[in-house]
Amino acid sequence: MKIKKDLRIYWGTLSAITIGLGANYGYANVLEEVLVTAQKREENLQDVGLSVSALSGDQLQALNLNNTIQVTQQIPGLQVSTYMPGFTIFNLRGISQNNFQDNLEPPIAVYVDDVYTSNMNAVNAQMFDMNSVEVLRGPQGTLYGRNATGGLVHYRTNQADETDLNGYIRASVGEFGNQAIEGAVGGGSERVRLRVAGMYETHDGYIKPGFWAGPDIEASGRNAGGADGYSLRGNLQVDVTSNTLLTLGATYLEDDRVPTGQYVVRFADQNPETSFGQNAGAPITGDVHRHASDANYPGMDRDSTTLSAKLSHAFDNGLSLDYIGAWNDMYKYYIEDAGGGLVYFPFSTQAEYETITHEIRLSAENERLKWQAGAYFLDIDYSGIAVVAGPAIVGDSTGEVHQAAAIDSENWSIFGEVELALSERVTAIAGLRWSQDDKTIRYRNTAENFSEAPLPDGTILFDLADQIAANPSYANVDEVDYGDWAGRFQLNYALESALLYASVNRGIKGGNWSPSSSVSLDDFQHKEEVIWSYETGYKGVFMDGAMRFNAGAFYYDYEDYQAFSLTGATPQITNQDATVYGGEVELVILPNSNWDISLGLSLLESEVDFIPGVSPGTGAYDTELPQAPAMSFNYLVRYNVDLMGGNVAFQLDGVHNDDQYFEGSNAEVSLQEAYSVANLSVGYSTDTFSLTAWVKNAGDEDYLLYNLDIAYAGFIEQVYAPPRQYGVTAQLNF
Repeated sequence: MKIKKDLRIYWGTLSAITIGLGANYGYANVLEEVLVTAQKREENLQDVGLSVSALSGDQLQALNLNNTIQVTQQIPGLQVSTYMPGFTIFNLRGISQNNFQDNLEPPIAVYVDDVYTSNMNAVNAQMFDMNSVEVLRGPQGTLYGRNATGGLVHYRTNQADETDLNGYIRASVGEFGNQAIEGAVGGGSERVRLRVAGMYETHDGYIKPGFWAGPDIEASGRNAGGADGYSLRGNLQVDVTSNTLLTLGATYLEDDRVPTGQYVVRFADQNPETSFGQNAGAPITGDVHRHASDANYPGMDRDSTTLSAKLSHAFDNGLSLDYIGAWNDMYKYYIEDAGGGLVYFPFSTQAEYETITHEIRLSAENERLKWQAGAYFLDIDYSGIAVVAGPAIVGDSTGEVHQAAAIDSENWSIFGEVELALSERVTAIAGLRWSQDDKTIRYRNTAENFSEAPLPDGTILFDLADQIAANPSYANVDEVDYGDWAGRFQLNYALESALLYASVNRGIKGGNWSPSSSVSLDDFQHKEEVIWSYETGYKGVFMDGAMRFNAGAFYYDYEDYQAFSLTGATPQITNQDATVYGGEVELVILPNSNWDISLGLSLLESEVDFIPGVSPGTGAYDTELPQAPAMSFNYLVRYNVDLMGGNVAFQLDGVHNDDQYFEGSNAEVSLQEAYSVANLSVGYSTDTFSLTAWVKNAGDEDYLLYNLDIAYAGFIEQVYAPPRQYGVTAQLNF
């Protein structure tokens, strides 16, 4: 089954009612200025010639969001795939990479307070005391560099920038035992200020054990889809001199035995021509929120520590110097029932990361010229073990195969960008970055706890170094030595209250590995990918500032796009050519002080040349990118009125996604048909207190968060989003 939509239909019928979120909540009478840091300096959103969506901290609270992945419903073109907190993939304009191996970095770059998040295990986290979230679409390699071929998501937390004592405490209670409490306190003197914030959350899990294979057989495993963890964050600002600001940050998060690791299972057939799944039956429990597993695993443990330092100095001659350095140490342990309750098949992973980053920038600006130049260094040390266990792994024996990998990765780059006013209305922007990737991998499989000879504990089943020594023609398969350039050229044309822009952008992303003994040496390493992006857009403000209309259109030409599939029944990335085109429209209207209306539209058309199948010689041609619906529409309507000494607000928000495939194979079993999610809330607020009752997924819609096609084994595994949930949130400000 192939999904193709005529984008002209959507443009013709929906272009008048479109966008993301940017309204000012409560007592609003004009559209507030939205400030973003998309070009590594603070600017008005409407002055930046990029496709950017931004949500303020107040907007995040109005949407009742407390997790980093929940922003997807109000960002046009942004999707998410996840089966547990330690694996989260953002998908922007169809660009993603759904490989679940721990050694890979996020396919859409993720930043927190200007610090790069180097691993997918850290993308899904608690979100609290936020200043804003910015989503930049398209290649951002000139200024941000690493892994930003598809765009990036930047979370900005509240800083210690207030001298008066201030803070808040916020508590939420919802279904499935969901309880969360967060708070922050800050203040200080003119020279030294401190802010401390934290959050704790528990959730029993909404995917529960159910009946299968008959009414008398009930699974007894643990719930999944839950939470149990806390985060702490500290921020210290010191005015070293009148021109020098030092900011120190520290963040610690810990998750303990998070309820996760269970799947919803459907039986499916394998298509002999493609090797992918078809003819999927109903969930074997009869319910997309019930699993069939008897496993009571501990789920997921995770802890992470991040320390950062920022130094900003303004010289008397107008030159500015910025330095950002950070260190992160993270550990994750996860175990699941990979057999889905059909067979006993525990699968676990352990991963440790140590990441060090340094960035230094010089910049200056005047009426005609803005420029910045800098250097960046990144060091990642990764080590991980995947433990595969179950019947008949090797011959007739049972036991465990320990797949151990270690990767040392270094990247350095130099970059610069110039923005020159050619006339009163025309501005040219040119940027260039040279990036050098140096990586090495060590990989070995060993047999442990096998029941029969000749496999004593520690038997080496596969060693990459030994394989290379025996095959000298593959001498460099364990190394990446890649240097290349990213560049941007753009023209902006300023109108009275609008901006037109057009750009050409070259983005790059380095190669990596699909570490498995089942992958041939020919396919063990995948190459870098290169994208040429062509984009044009319009940004306008109307009705004396009460309406904002932004629109953009783009065309991507990918060379060696890094595509994921279960080739040879093992996770693998292959390089394929691909094209994507489409656009987004964003409209925000404040007709008066009582109404906020935000609408958003994303349109996509994509094609990937080929996705290899499980069996040799099979696969699918001319497929769509995963999670790339031809149309996605988000909305928010909010009405507020002064009442009872405060303000009462009624809100409806949500998203509609067209048909989409959750895997690049476009297999029938990975199809998520069109769906709509609506959320409702009503709240009362004063300057110091607020109380909100909310309903998430009010229509009780069933829709996927994750799909894994293993029809070669006779079934598929899925994770669905939460069903309808009710809850209450209260907040006290001081």
